[in-house]
Amino acid sequence: MWLKNKLLPQFIKWTTETESNNGKKKICTASLTLVSSSKYFEKYNELKLKYGKDLVKIWPECTDPTKFVYEDVAIATYLLLLWEDRSLVKKQTFVDLGCGNGLLVYILCKEGHAGLGIDVRKREIWDMYPPEVKLKMKTIVPSESNLFPNADWIIGNHSDELTPWIPVIAAKSSYKCNFFLLPCCAFNFDGSKYQRVDSKKSQYTEYLEHVKKICEDCGFITDLDRLKIPSTKRICLVSNGRMYSPDTYKDSINKISKIFKEKHARGNVENDTWLADFKARESTQKVRNCTQLDKNLIESIVKIVTDCLLEGCSKDCNEQWSVGKIVEISELVSLIPKQNLIKLKSECGGLQTLLKNNHNIFLVSGGKVQLRYPKTVDQVITIQKRQKIIDTKIQVKPCWFHNNHPQGCPLSSINCSFLHSKG
Repeated sequence: MWLKNKLLPQFIKWTTETESNNGKKKICTASLTLVSSSKYFEKYNELKLKYGKDLVKIWPECTDPTKFVYEDVAIATYLLLLWEDRSLVKKQTFVDLGCGNGLLVYILCKEGHAGLGIDVRKREIWDMYPPEVKLKMKTIVPSESNLFPNADWIIGNHSDELTPWIPVIAAKSSYKCNFFLLPCCAFNFDGSKYQRVDSKKSQYTEYLEHVKKICEDCGFITDLDRLKIPSTKRICLVSNGRMYSPDTYKDSINKISKIFKEKHARGNVENDTWLADFKARESTQKVRNCTQLDKNLIESIVKIVTDCLLEGCSKDCNEQWSVGKIVEISELVSLIPKQNLIKLKSECGGLQTLLKNNHNIFLVSGGKVQLRYPKTVDQVITIQKRQKIIDTKIQVKPCWFHNNHPQGCPLSSINCSFLHSKG
């Protein structure tokens, strides 16, 4: 009875379930459906030992090597097996648009496939690759001048604003050209952020469906697969040839251009530049963590917050030194002038980021803020020894509490880790 009433219904549910707990349909549930799973894990371990460990040790970027290195090893493994399983006898040629750190290009090239990586910004690690790894700093504007007729594959690995363009570029490059596309951030053709239409679907699911429709409009037979990578955005789209024959290629491209113009773009794809208002990423990456704000703006916001936290604090030095109130960040936000909040938001931060940047003054935890009790010289030395920080900087930066707190700093000028002088 237990088998019939309990196990069997649960088993049927597991095998037929296509919706998540919140009722939103999943677009792709099975992993590695286009390659052999056994071969995949064998090849992945081989490449992980061959490239992964050494790259993690020398990784010069500020990103986490244990994530980015092994993720690209996994993607390279998948592509190598995909090309092998499709009985593609000759080595494949490829172009990786938005190649980032270039690691995927490096591995594929070292495994014998000639390719080119293009990105709007050069990375530090590029200089560490051997000469045969071709990487190019260039802004790709979707147009007739940015096609790749000699490439077998166009790769879009987290290609951001180029994501919806990957199948279009592949379609117009040549009849033989296929694509591998791993969407992450959702963008429209003009480079703006994609906005969800159907609230019953997740943003990610709807965007995948949107991109798949673009692929089909471009005439591609398109498969979806779930990769084994350390990322929540792990569903890829892979083309498997065209829906039409080679002898109708020119006519089909004309039809694709017409469909594209009517359904997806506001520009004319027959011109050299397919979309006049396409906005590519800037070649220099802006620092957007509230550290580049005007100093006077930072000081004015700090004053507003500290005035609120120290409201009612007495200047009487005989009283116990006060750290003031604990206040919700949402309450503090209401005190900041709107134009200043807009400036904060433009720096991808907000009030909380600014307060955390000023951690010598504020303690931010659980959405609440209070003043921090200043650290002593001995406390700072102990922390820096534990963290193996060699360059110990003590009593260099002016003590905010000494200069601004109604009761001054609770520590003496000898014990305080900050400098007691008017600054």
